[in-house]
Amino acid sequence: MSEKTESAVKTENTETTEKAEKAVKTHYDIKMEKRKEAKKREKREQLIWKCAGIVVLIAIIAFIASFPIRKYLAMNETVCTIGGRQISRIEYDYNYNMVKNAYINNYSSVLSYYGMDVNTIEDQMYDDVLTFRQYFQKEAVDRIKQTIALNAEIAREGYTADVSEQYEDYAQSMRDAAKEAEMSLGAYYKASLGEFATEKRIEKLVRETLLVAEFSDYKQNGFDPTDEEIDARYTEDADDYDVFDYKMVRIDAELPTEPTELADEGAAVAEDGTYTPSEAEVEAAMAAAKELADEAEATIFEDGEVHEAEKGSVVNYLIRNWVLDPSRKEGDSTIVESDVTNSYYVVGFVSRYKDEAPTLSLRIISTNEDNGAQILSEYAAAGSTEEAFIALYDKYAEDQTAEDGLYEGVTGSALPGDLSAWANDASRVAGDTKSYFDENASITYIAYYVGEGKPSWYYTIKNILMSEGMDSYLAGITEPLTVEDPKGNLEYISVEAAAQLLQQMEELYNTTPAE
Repeated sequence: MSEKTESAVKTENTETTEKAEKAVKTHYDIKMEKRKEAKKREKREQLIWKCAGIVVLIAIIAFIASFPIRKYLAMNETVCTIGGRQISRIEYDYNYNMVKNAYINNYSSVLSYYGMDVNTIEDQMYDDVLTFRQYFQKEAVDRIKQTIALNAEIAREGYTADVSEQYEDYAQSMRDAAKEAEMSLGAYYKASLGEFATEKRIEKLVRETLLVAEFSDYKQNGFDPTDEEIDARYTEDADDYDVFDYKMVRIDAELPTEPTELADEGAAVAEDGTYTPSEAEVEAAMAAAKELADEAEATIFEDGEVHEAEKGSVVNYLIRNWVLDPSRKEGDSTIVESDVTNSYYVVGFVSRYKDEAPTLSLRIISTNEDNGAQILSEYAAAGSTEEAFIALYDKYAEDQTAEDGLYEGVTGSALPGDLSAWANDASRVAGDTKSYFDENASITYIAYYVGEGKPSWYYTIKNILMSEGMDSYLAGITEPLTVEDPKGNLEYISVEAAAQLLQQMEELYNTTPAE
Protein backbone atom coordinates (compact mmCIF):
# COMPACT_ATOMS: atom_id res chain seq x y z
CA MET A 1 0.00 0.00 0.00
CA SER A 2 1.38 3.35 -1.04
CA GLU A 3 1.89 6.13 1.48
CA LYS A 4 -0.83 8.15 -0.20
CA THR A 5 -3.27 5.32 0.07
CA GLU A 6 -2.35 4.69 3.76
CA SER A 7 -2.81 8.34 4.55
CA ALA A 8 -6.16 8.39 2.89
CA VAL A 9 -7.26 5.30 4.78
CA LYS A 10 -6.22 6.89 8.11
CA THR A 11 -8.09 10.02 7.30
CA GLU A 12 -11.13 8.06 6.32
CA ASN A 13 -10.92 5.94 9.42
CA THR A 14 -10.65 9.06 11.58
CA GLU A 15 -13.65 10.66 10.01
CA THR A 16 -15.51 7.37 10.26
CA THR A 17 -14.63 7.16 13.99
CA GLU A 18 -15.74 10.75 14.63
CA LYS A 19 -18.94 10.08 12.71
CA ALA A 20 -19.42 6.90 14.68
CA GLU A 21 -18.87 8.73 17.97
CA LYS A 22 -21.33 11.40 16.92
CA ALA A 23 -23.76 8.74 15.81
CA VAL A 24 -23.65 7.07 19.29
CA LYS A 25 -25.19 10.24 21.01
CA THR A 26 -28.63 9.78 19.69
CA HIS A 27 -31.72 11.65 20.80
CA TYR A 28 -32.36 8.91 23.31
CA ASP A 29 -28.82 9.11 24.65
CA ILE A 30 -29.07 12.86 25.20
CA LYS A 31 -32.46 12.42 26.91
CA MET A 32 -31.01 9.78 29.21
CA GLU A 33 -28.05 12.01 30.03
CA LYS A 34 -30.40 14.86 30.93
CA ARG A 35 -32.46 12.52 33.09
CA LYS A 36 -29.28 11.34 34.76
CA GLU A 37 -28.25 14.94 35.45
CA ALA A 38 -31.75 15.69 36.72
CA LYS A 39 -31.55 12.76 39.12
CA LYS A 40 -28.22 13.97 40.37
CA ARG A 41 -29.65 17.44 40.83
CA GLU A 42 -32.77 16.02 42.53
CA LYS A 43 -30.64 13.96 44.84
CA ARG A 44 -28.51 16.99 45.66
CA GLU A 45 -31.64 19.11 46.29
CA GLN A 46 -33.18 16.39 48.42
CA LEU A 47 -30.05 16.37 50.52
CA ILE A 48 -30.21 20.15 50.83
CA TRP A 49 -33.90 20.07 51.81
CA LYS A 50 -33.29 17.23 54.19
CA CYS A 51 -30.64 19.28 55.94
CA ALA A 52 -32.89 22.32 55.89
CA GLY A 53 -35.71 20.23 57.30
CA ILE A 54 -33.51 19.13 60.17
CA VAL A 55 -32.64 22.77 60.86
CA VAL A 56 -36.33 23.78 60.79
CA LEU A 57 -37.25 20.87 63.05
CA ILE A 58 -34.53 21.89 65.48
CA ALA A 59 -35.82 25.47 65.37
CA ILE A 60 -39.40 24.32 66.05
CA ILE A 61 -38.27 22.14 68.94
CA ALA A 62 -36.17 25.01 70.30
CA PHE A 63 -39.13 27.42 69.97
CA ILE A 64 -41.47 25.06 71.79
CA ALA A 65 -38.84 24.32 74.41
CA SER A 66 -38.31 28.04 74.87
CA PHE A 67 -41.84 28.52 76.34
CA PRO A 68 -40.90 27.45 79.90
CA ILE A 69 -37.53 29.16 79.49
CA ARG A 70 -39.19 32.39 78.44
CA LYS A 71 -41.63 32.12 81.32
CA TYR A 72 -38.79 31.51 83.74
CA LEU A 73 -36.84 34.47 82.36
CA ALA A 74 -39.92 36.72 82.57
CA MET A 75 -40.68 35.65 86.13
CA ASN A 76 -37.13 36.20 87.26
CA GLU A 77 -36.45 39.29 85.19
CA THR A 78 -34.70 41.94 87.25
CA VAL A 79 -37.16 44.83 87.20
CA CYS A 80 -34.82 47.05 89.20
CA THR A 81 -32.13 46.86 91.86
CA ILE A 82 -32.72 48.31 95.31
CA GLY A 83 -29.89 48.55 97.79
CA GLY A 84 -27.99 45.94 95.80
CA ARG A 85 -30.91 43.48 95.87
CA GLN A 86 -32.17 42.41 92.46
CA ILE A 87 -35.95 42.67 92.43
CA SER A 88 -37.56 39.98 90.31
CA ARG A 89 -40.80 40.40 88.39
CA ILE A 90 -42.62 38.21 90.93
CA GLU A 91 -41.43 40.27 93.90
CA TYR A 92 -42.12 43.58 92.17
CA ASP A 93 -45.61 42.53 91.01
CA TYR A 94 -46.45 41.25 94.49
CA ASN A 95 -45.57 44.59 96.10
CA TYR A 96 -47.17 46.62 93.29
CA ASN A 97 -50.46 44.77 93.62
CA MET A 98 -50.40 44.89 97.42
CA VAL A 99 -50.12 48.69 97.19
CA LYS A 100 -52.75 48.95 94.46
CA ASN A 101 -55.25 46.64 96.17
CA ALA A 102 -54.86 48.44 99.52
CA TYR A 103 -55.44 51.82 97.88
CA ILE A 104 -58.57 50.67 96.06
CA ASN A 105 -59.96 48.97 99.19
CA ASN A 106 -59.41 52.12 101.25
CA TYR A 107 -60.66 54.67 98.73
CA SER A 108 -63.07 52.85 96.42
CA SER A 109 -66.10 54.81 97.70
CA VAL A 110 -64.27 58.12 97.25
CA LEU A 111 -63.07 57.13 93.77
CA SER A 112 -66.57 56.19 92.66
CA TYR A 113 -67.88 59.49 94.07
CA TYR A 114 -65.54 61.31 91.69
CA GLY A 115 -66.60 59.08 88.80
CA MET A 116 -63.37 57.10 88.61
CA ASP A 117 -63.48 53.49 87.45
CA VAL A 118 -61.30 51.30 89.66
CA ASN A 119 -60.93 48.81 86.79
CA THR A 120 -59.05 51.39 84.71
CA ILE A 121 -57.56 53.39 87.55
CA GLU A 122 -53.95 52.85 86.49
CA ASP A 123 -54.41 54.93 83.33
CA GLN A 124 -55.97 57.88 85.19
CA MET A 125 -54.08 60.75 86.78
CA TYR A 126 -53.20 60.50 90.47
CA ASP A 127 -52.01 64.11 90.63
CA ASP A 128 -50.65 66.76 88.25
CA VAL A 129 -47.55 64.68 87.52
CA LEU A 130 -48.11 60.94 87.99
CA THR A 131 -50.69 58.51 86.72
CA PHE A 132 -51.99 56.00 89.25
CA ARG A 133 -49.77 53.35 87.65
CA GLN A 134 -46.69 55.50 88.23
CA TYR A 135 -47.85 56.34 91.75
CA PHE A 136 -48.30 52.63 92.55
CA GLN A 137 -44.81 51.97 91.12
CA LYS A 138 -43.33 54.55 93.46
CA GLU A 139 -45.21 53.21 96.47
CA ALA A 140 -44.19 49.63 95.61
CA VAL A 141 -40.53 50.64 95.47
CA ASP A 142 -40.85 52.40 98.84
CA ARG A 143 -42.49 49.28 100.27
CA ILE A 144 -39.66 47.08 99.01
CA LYS A 145 -37.07 49.52 100.39
CA GLN A 146 -38.68 49.34 103.83
CA THR A 147 -38.81 45.55 103.67
CA ILE A 148 -35.13 45.32 102.75
CA ALA A 149 -34.11 47.82 105.44
CA LEU A 150 -36.24 46.21 108.15
CA ASN A 151 -34.93 42.74 107.24
CA ALA A 152 -31.41 44.04 107.77
CA GLU A 153 -32.48 45.43 111.16
CA ILE A 154 -34.10 42.11 112.08
CA ALA A 155 -30.84 40.32 111.34
CA ARG A 156 -28.78 42.94 113.16
CA GLU A 157 -30.92 42.78 116.30
CA GLY A 158 -31.43 39.02 116.17
CA TYR A 159 -35.20 39.48 116.30
CA THR A 160 -37.32 36.34 115.84
CA ALA A 161 -41.04 35.70 115.52
CA ASP A 162 -43.05 32.68 114.42
CA VAL A 163 -45.45 33.78 111.66
CA SER A 164 -46.49 30.28 110.58
CA GLU A 165 -49.99 30.58 111.99
CA GLN A 166 -50.44 34.01 110.45
CA TYR A 167 -49.30 32.68 107.09
CA GLU A 168 -51.75 29.80 107.25
CA ASP A 169 -54.53 32.30 108.04
CA TYR A 170 -53.47 34.34 105.01
CA ALA A 171 -53.34 31.32 102.71
CA GLN A 172 -56.77 30.20 103.91
CA SER A 173 -58.21 33.68 103.37
CA MET A 174 -56.96 33.54 99.75
CA ARG A 175 -58.60 30.14 99.28
CA ASP A 176 -61.86 31.44 100.73
CA ALA A 177 -61.73 34.55 98.55
CA ALA A 178 -61.09 32.48 95.42
CA LYS A 179 -64.04 30.26 96.25
CA GLU A 180 -66.30 33.26 96.86
CA ALA A 181 -65.18 34.77 93.54
CA GLU A 182 -65.84 31.41 91.84
CA MET A 183 -62.27 31.28 90.53
CA SER A 184 -59.56 28.66 90.72
CA LEU A 185 -56.95 29.39 93.37
CA GLY A 186 -54.25 29.83 90.71
CA ALA A 187 -56.37 32.29 88.73
CA TYR A 188 -57.20 34.24 91.89
CA TYR A 189 -53.53 34.59 92.85
CA LYS A 190 -52.69 35.84 89.36
CA ALA A 191 -55.60 38.30 89.35
CA SER A 192 -54.72 39.59 92.82
CA LEU A 193 -50.92 39.59 92.93
CA GLY A 194 -49.53 39.42 89.41
CA GLU A 195 -49.27 37.36 86.24
CA PHE A 196 -46.75 34.87 87.67
CA ALA A 197 -48.08 34.71 91.23
CA THR A 198 -48.93 31.32 92.71
CA GLU A 199 -49.38 30.26 96.31
CA LYS A 200 -46.00 28.54 96.30
CA ARG A 201 -44.08 31.30 94.52
CA ILE A 202 -45.13 34.11 96.83
CA GLU A 203 -45.09 32.19 100.12
CA LYS A 204 -41.61 33.45 100.95
CA LEU A 205 -42.65 37.04 100.19
CA VAL A 206 -45.78 36.80 102.33
CA ARG A 207 -43.86 35.32 105.24
CA GLU A 208 -41.30 38.10 104.88
CA THR A 209 -44.10 40.68 104.93
CA LEU A 210 -45.61 39.16 108.08
CA LEU A 211 -42.27 39.06 109.89
CA VAL A 212 -41.50 42.66 108.94
CA ALA A 213 -44.96 43.70 110.20
CA GLU A 214 -44.33 42.00 113.54
CA PHE A 215 -40.95 43.71 113.84
CA SER A 216 -42.47 47.08 112.88
CA ASP A 217 -45.02 46.82 115.71
CA TYR A 218 -42.24 45.87 118.09
CA LYS A 219 -40.13 48.86 117.04
CA GLN A 220 -43.01 51.33 117.10
CA ASN A 221 -43.88 50.36 120.65
CA GLY A 222 -40.33 51.33 121.50
CA PHE A 223 -41.07 54.94 120.53
CA ASP A 224 -43.54 55.32 123.40
CA PRO A 225 -43.37 59.04 124.36
CA THR A 226 -43.17 60.40 127.89
CA ASP A 227 -46.00 62.37 129.49
CA GLU A 228 -43.85 65.49 129.20
CA GLU A 229 -43.48 65.00 125.44
CA ILE A 230 -47.22 64.50 125.08
CA ASP A 231 -48.01 67.65 127.07
CA ALA A 232 -45.50 69.63 125.00
CA ARG A 233 -47.14 68.52 121.75
CA TYR A 234 -50.55 69.45 123.13
CA THR A 235 -49.35 72.97 124.00
CA GLU A 236 -47.81 73.31 120.54
CA ASP A 237 -50.89 72.18 118.58
CA ALA A 238 -53.79 72.84 120.93
CA ASP A 239 -56.13 73.63 118.01
CA ASP A 240 -55.81 70.02 116.87
CA TYR A 241 -56.75 68.53 120.23
CA ASP A 242 -59.10 70.94 122.00
CA VAL A 243 -62.84 70.51 121.61
CA PHE A 244 -65.47 73.22 121.14
CA ASP A 245 -69.04 73.87 122.26
CA TYR A 246 -71.12 76.29 120.19
CA LYS A 247 -74.66 76.96 118.92
CA MET A 248 -75.48 77.34 115.25
CA VAL A 249 -78.41 78.07 112.90
CA ARG A 250 -78.31 77.96 109.12
CA ILE A 251 -80.61 80.34 107.24
CA ASP A 252 -81.05 79.46 103.56
CA ALA A 253 -82.12 82.10 101.03
CA GLU A 254 -85.45 81.29 99.38
CA LEU A 255 -84.52 81.54 95.72
CA PRO A 256 -87.38 81.89 93.23
CA THR A 257 -88.36 78.82 91.22
CA GLU A 258 -89.79 80.87 88.37
CA PRO A 259 -89.17 84.37 86.92
CA THR A 260 -90.06 87.40 89.06
CA GLU A 261 -90.02 91.10 88.30
CA LEU A 262 -86.24 91.01 88.93
CA ALA A 263 -85.63 88.29 86.35
CA ASP A 264 -83.43 88.81 83.31
CA GLU A 265 -85.20 89.56 80.05
CA GLY A 266 -86.42 86.37 78.42
CA ALA A 267 -85.84 84.24 81.51
CA ALA A 268 -87.98 81.11 81.73
CA VAL A 269 -88.30 77.77 83.48
CA ALA A 270 -86.29 75.08 81.67
CA GLU A 271 -87.88 71.98 80.18
CA ASP A 272 -86.65 69.89 83.12
CA GLY A 273 -88.54 72.21 85.50
CA THR A 274 -85.49 74.05 86.87
CA TYR A 275 -85.00 77.77 86.96
CA THR A 276 -81.77 79.77 87.24
CA PRO A 277 -82.40 83.04 89.10
CA SER A 278 -80.83 86.28 87.96
CA GLU A 279 -78.21 88.07 90.06
CA ALA A 280 -80.85 90.57 91.14
CA GLU A 281 -83.17 87.77 92.27
CA VAL A 282 -80.33 86.08 94.24
CA GLU A 283 -79.40 89.40 95.89
CA ALA A 284 -83.00 90.02 96.92
CA ALA A 285 -83.34 86.51 98.37
CA MET A 286 -80.05 86.85 100.25
CA ALA A 287 -81.11 90.22 101.64
CA ALA A 288 -84.28 88.64 103.02
CA ALA A 289 -82.24 85.77 104.50
CA LYS A 290 -79.87 88.28 106.11
CA GLU A 291 -82.75 89.89 107.96
CA LEU A 292 -83.73 86.47 109.32
CA ALA A 293 -80.10 85.80 110.28
CA ASP A 294 -79.94 89.08 112.21
CA GLU A 295 -83.02 88.08 114.14
CA ALA A 296 -81.61 84.58 114.78
CA GLU A 297 -78.36 86.01 116.14
CA ALA A 298 -80.28 87.73 118.93
CA THR A 299 -81.58 84.37 120.17
CA ILE A 300 -78.78 82.07 119.06
CA PHE A 301 -77.89 80.87 122.56
CA GLU A 302 -81.52 80.02 123.32
CA ASP A 303 -82.62 78.57 119.98
CA GLY A 304 -79.43 77.51 118.21
CA GLU A 305 -78.59 73.90 117.39
CA VAL A 306 -76.23 72.48 120.04
CA HIS A 307 -72.74 71.38 119.02
CA GLU A 308 -70.74 69.89 121.89
CA ALA A 309 -67.20 68.56 122.21
CA GLU A 310 -66.45 68.97 118.50
CA LYS A 311 -62.84 68.75 117.42
CA GLY A 312 -61.57 71.58 115.26
CA SER A 313 -61.32 69.26 112.25
CA VAL A 314 -65.05 68.52 112.50
CA VAL A 315 -66.26 72.14 112.72
CA ASN A 316 -67.78 73.39 109.44
CA TYR A 317 -64.98 74.90 107.35
CA LEU A 318 -66.92 78.14 106.79
CA ILE A 319 -66.96 78.94 110.51
CA ARG A 320 -63.85 77.03 111.62
CA ASN A 321 -61.42 79.95 111.68
CA TRP A 322 -63.85 82.02 113.70
CA VAL A 323 -64.53 79.25 116.23
CA LEU A 324 -60.83 78.36 116.62
CA ASP A 325 -59.67 81.97 116.99
CA PRO A 326 -57.66 82.09 120.28
CA SER A 327 -59.39 85.35 121.20
CA ARG A 328 -62.83 83.73 121.05
CA LYS A 329 -64.76 83.92 124.34
CA GLU A 330 -68.10 82.77 125.68
CA GLY A 331 -70.99 84.89 124.43
CA ASP A 332 -69.38 85.86 121.12
CA SER A 333 -71.63 85.54 118.06
CA THR A 334 -71.30 86.10 114.34
CA ILE A 335 -73.02 85.69 110.98
CA VAL A 336 -71.08 84.06 108.15
CA GLU A 337 -72.29 84.33 104.56
CA SER A 338 -71.95 81.43 102.12
CA ASP A 339 -72.42 82.42 98.49
CA VAL A 340 -71.84 78.79 97.53
CA THR A 341 -74.99 77.57 99.28
CA ASN A 342 -76.74 80.96 99.25
CA SER A 343 -77.15 80.87 103.00
CA TYR A 344 -76.03 82.42 106.29
CA TYR A 345 -74.55 80.62 109.29
CA VAL A 346 -75.41 82.17 112.63
CA VAL A 347 -72.96 81.03 115.32
CA GLY A 348 -72.76 81.55 119.07
CA PHE A 349 -69.54 80.55 120.87
CA VAL A 350 -69.90 78.69 124.18
CA SER A 351 -66.52 77.27 125.20
CA ARG A 352 -63.21 75.73 124.28
CA TYR A 353 -61.53 73.12 126.46
CA LYS A 354 -59.32 70.09 126.75
CA ASP A 355 -61.57 67.03 126.82
CA GLU A 356 -60.61 65.25 130.02
CA ALA A 357 -63.34 62.60 129.80
CA PRO A 358 -61.53 59.31 130.47
CA THR A 359 -61.32 56.50 127.97
CA LEU A 360 -61.48 52.80 128.78
CA SER A 361 -58.89 50.03 128.91
CA LEU A 362 -60.19 46.61 127.90
CA ARG A 363 -58.88 43.22 126.92
CA ILE A 364 -60.91 41.78 124.05
CA ILE A 365 -61.06 38.32 122.49
CA SER A 366 -62.76 38.14 119.09
CA THR A 367 -63.66 34.83 117.42
CA ASN A 368 -65.52 33.75 114.30
CA GLU A 369 -67.76 31.38 116.27
CA ASP A 370 -70.68 31.82 118.64
CA ASN A 371 -68.61 30.50 121.55
CA GLY A 372 -68.68 33.34 124.09
CA ALA A 373 -70.41 31.28 126.79
CA GLN A 374 -67.90 28.45 126.37
CA ILE A 375 -64.90 30.79 126.70
CA LEU A 376 -66.33 32.53 129.77
CA SER A 377 -66.97 29.09 131.29
CA GLU A 378 -63.30 28.19 130.76
CA TYR A 379 -62.35 31.58 132.20
CA ALA A 380 -64.33 30.87 135.40
CA ALA A 381 -62.85 27.38 135.67
CA ALA A 382 -59.35 28.85 135.35
CA GLY A 383 -59.89 31.17 138.34
CA SER A 384 -61.41 34.30 136.71
CA THR A 385 -58.08 36.16 136.76
CA GLU A 386 -56.61 38.58 134.25
CA GLU A 387 -53.84 36.05 133.57
CA ALA A 388 -56.49 33.41 132.79
CA PHE A 389 -58.16 35.80 130.32
CA ILE A 390 -54.83 36.50 128.61
CA ALA A 391 -54.26 32.74 128.25
CA LEU A 392 -57.69 32.39 126.63
CA TYR A 393 -56.85 35.30 124.31
CA ASP A 394 -53.76 33.42 123.14
CA LYS A 395 -55.89 30.31 122.65
CA TYR A 396 -59.00 31.69 120.93
CA ALA A 397 -58.48 35.18 119.51
CA GLU A 398 -58.67 35.33 115.71
CA ASP A 399 -57.11 38.80 115.68
CA GLN A 400 -53.98 38.85 117.85
CA THR A 401 -52.53 42.20 116.81
CA ALA A 402 -53.00 43.73 120.29
CA GLU A 403 -50.48 42.82 122.99
CA ASP A 404 -52.30 40.26 125.19
CA GLY A 405 -55.57 41.63 123.77
CA LEU A 406 -55.17 44.98 125.55
CA TYR A 407 -56.86 48.00 123.98
CA GLU A 408 -56.23 51.39 125.56
CA GLY A 409 -57.86 54.73 124.84
CA VAL A 410 -61.16 53.09 123.86
CA THR A 411 -64.25 55.28 123.84
CA GLY A 412 -67.42 53.52 124.88
CA SER A 413 -69.23 54.51 121.69
CA ALA A 414 -66.64 52.63 119.63
CA LEU A 415 -67.62 49.25 121.08
CA PRO A 416 -70.04 46.97 119.21
CA GLY A 417 -73.58 46.20 120.33
CA ASP A 418 -74.47 46.27 124.01
CA LEU A 419 -70.79 46.23 125.01
CA SER A 420 -70.90 50.03 124.81
CA ALA A 421 -73.57 50.44 127.50
CA TRP A 422 -71.93 47.70 129.58
CA ALA A 423 -68.47 49.30 129.49
CA ASN A 424 -69.80 52.78 130.34
CA ASP A 425 -71.91 51.60 133.27
CA ALA A 426 -70.83 53.51 136.37
CA SER A 427 -70.86 50.30 138.42
CA ARG A 428 -68.25 48.67 136.20
CA VAL A 429 -65.15 47.38 138.09
CA ALA A 430 -61.88 45.78 137.03
CA GLY A 431 -62.29 42.09 136.24
CA ASP A 432 -65.85 42.31 134.93
CA THR A 433 -66.45 40.33 131.73
CA LYS A 434 -69.08 40.43 129.00
CA SER A 435 -69.75 38.45 125.82
CA TYR A 436 -71.50 39.80 122.73
CA PHE A 437 -72.28 37.95 119.49
CA ASP A 438 -72.66 40.08 116.37
CA GLU A 439 -75.10 38.09 114.21
CA ASN A 440 -74.54 40.21 111.10
CA ALA A 441 -70.76 39.73 111.14
CA SER A 442 -70.80 36.31 112.87
CA ILE A 443 -68.18 37.52 115.34
CA THR A 444 -68.11 36.98 119.09
CA TYR A 445 -66.51 39.61 121.34
CA ILE A 446 -65.52 38.71 124.90
CA ALA A 447 -64.45 41.78 126.88
CA TYR A 448 -62.50 42.01 130.14
CA TYR A 449 -62.79 45.39 131.87
CA VAL A 450 -59.36 46.67 132.98
CA GLY A 451 -60.38 50.16 134.06
CA GLU A 452 -60.47 53.81 133.06
CA GLY A 453 -57.68 55.19 130.95
CA LYS A 454 -56.37 58.65 130.20
CA PRO A 455 -58.42 61.06 128.05
CA SER A 456 -58.66 60.53 124.29
CA TRP A 457 -56.50 63.57 123.43
CA TYR A 458 -53.64 61.94 125.36
CA TYR A 459 -53.81 58.73 123.29
CA THR A 460 -54.27 60.68 120.07
CA ILE A 461 -51.03 62.56 120.66
CA LYS A 462 -49.29 59.43 121.92
CA ASN A 463 -50.13 57.55 118.72
CA ILE A 464 -49.05 60.49 116.57
CA LEU A 465 -45.68 60.76 118.33
CA MET A 466 -45.12 57.02 118.07
CA SER A 467 -45.92 57.13 114.33
CA GLU A 468 -43.58 60.09 113.86
CA GLY A 469 -40.83 58.20 115.70
CA MET A 470 -41.36 55.18 113.45
CA ASP A 471 -41.40 57.33 110.31
CA SER A 472 -38.12 58.96 111.30
CA TYR A 473 -36.60 55.55 112.02
CA LEU A 474 -37.71 54.18 108.63
CA ALA A 475 -36.38 57.25 106.83
CA GLY A 476 -33.01 56.73 108.48
CA ILE A 477 -32.64 53.06 107.56
CA THR A 478 -34.01 53.38 104.00
CA GLU A 479 -32.15 56.56 103.02
CA PRO A 480 -28.91 54.70 102.05
CA LEU A 481 -30.81 52.32 99.73
CA THR A 482 -30.48 53.50 96.13
CA VAL A 483 -32.76 52.45 93.27
CA GLU A 484 -31.19 51.43 89.96
CA ASP A 485 -33.47 51.15 86.92
CA PRO A 486 -31.26 50.65 83.82
CA LYS A 487 -34.10 49.18 81.73
CA GLY A 488 -36.48 52.05 82.46
CA ASN A 489 -39.18 49.81 83.96
CA LEU A 490 -40.10 52.41 86.59
CA GLU A 491 -41.84 55.17 84.66
CA TYR A 492 -42.29 57.41 87.68
CA ILE A 493 -38.55 58.10 87.93
CA SER A 494 -38.25 59.76 84.51
CA VAL A 495 -41.65 61.46 84.83
CA GLU A 496 -40.78 63.03 88.17
CA ALA A 497 -37.34 64.01 86.93
CA ALA A 498 -38.88 65.76 83.92
CA ALA A 499 -41.44 67.54 86.11
CA GLN A 500 -38.72 68.67 88.52
CA LEU A 501 -36.60 69.99 85.65
CA LEU A 502 -39.58 71.88 84.25
CA GLN A 503 -40.28 73.40 87.67
CA GLN A 504 -36.65 74.50 88.01
CA MET A 505 -36.76 76.10 84.56
CA GLU A 506 -39.99 77.94 85.44
CA GLU A 507 -38.52 79.16 88.73
CA LEU A 508 -35.40 80.32 86.89
CA TYR A 509 -37.50 82.11 84.29
CA ASN A 510 -39.66 83.79 86.94
CA THR A 511 -36.65 84.98 88.93
CA THR A 512 -34.66 86.25 85.92
CA PRO A 513 -35.00 90.06 85.63
CA ALA A 514 -36.67 91.20 82.43
CA GLU A 515 -34.40 93.12 80.08
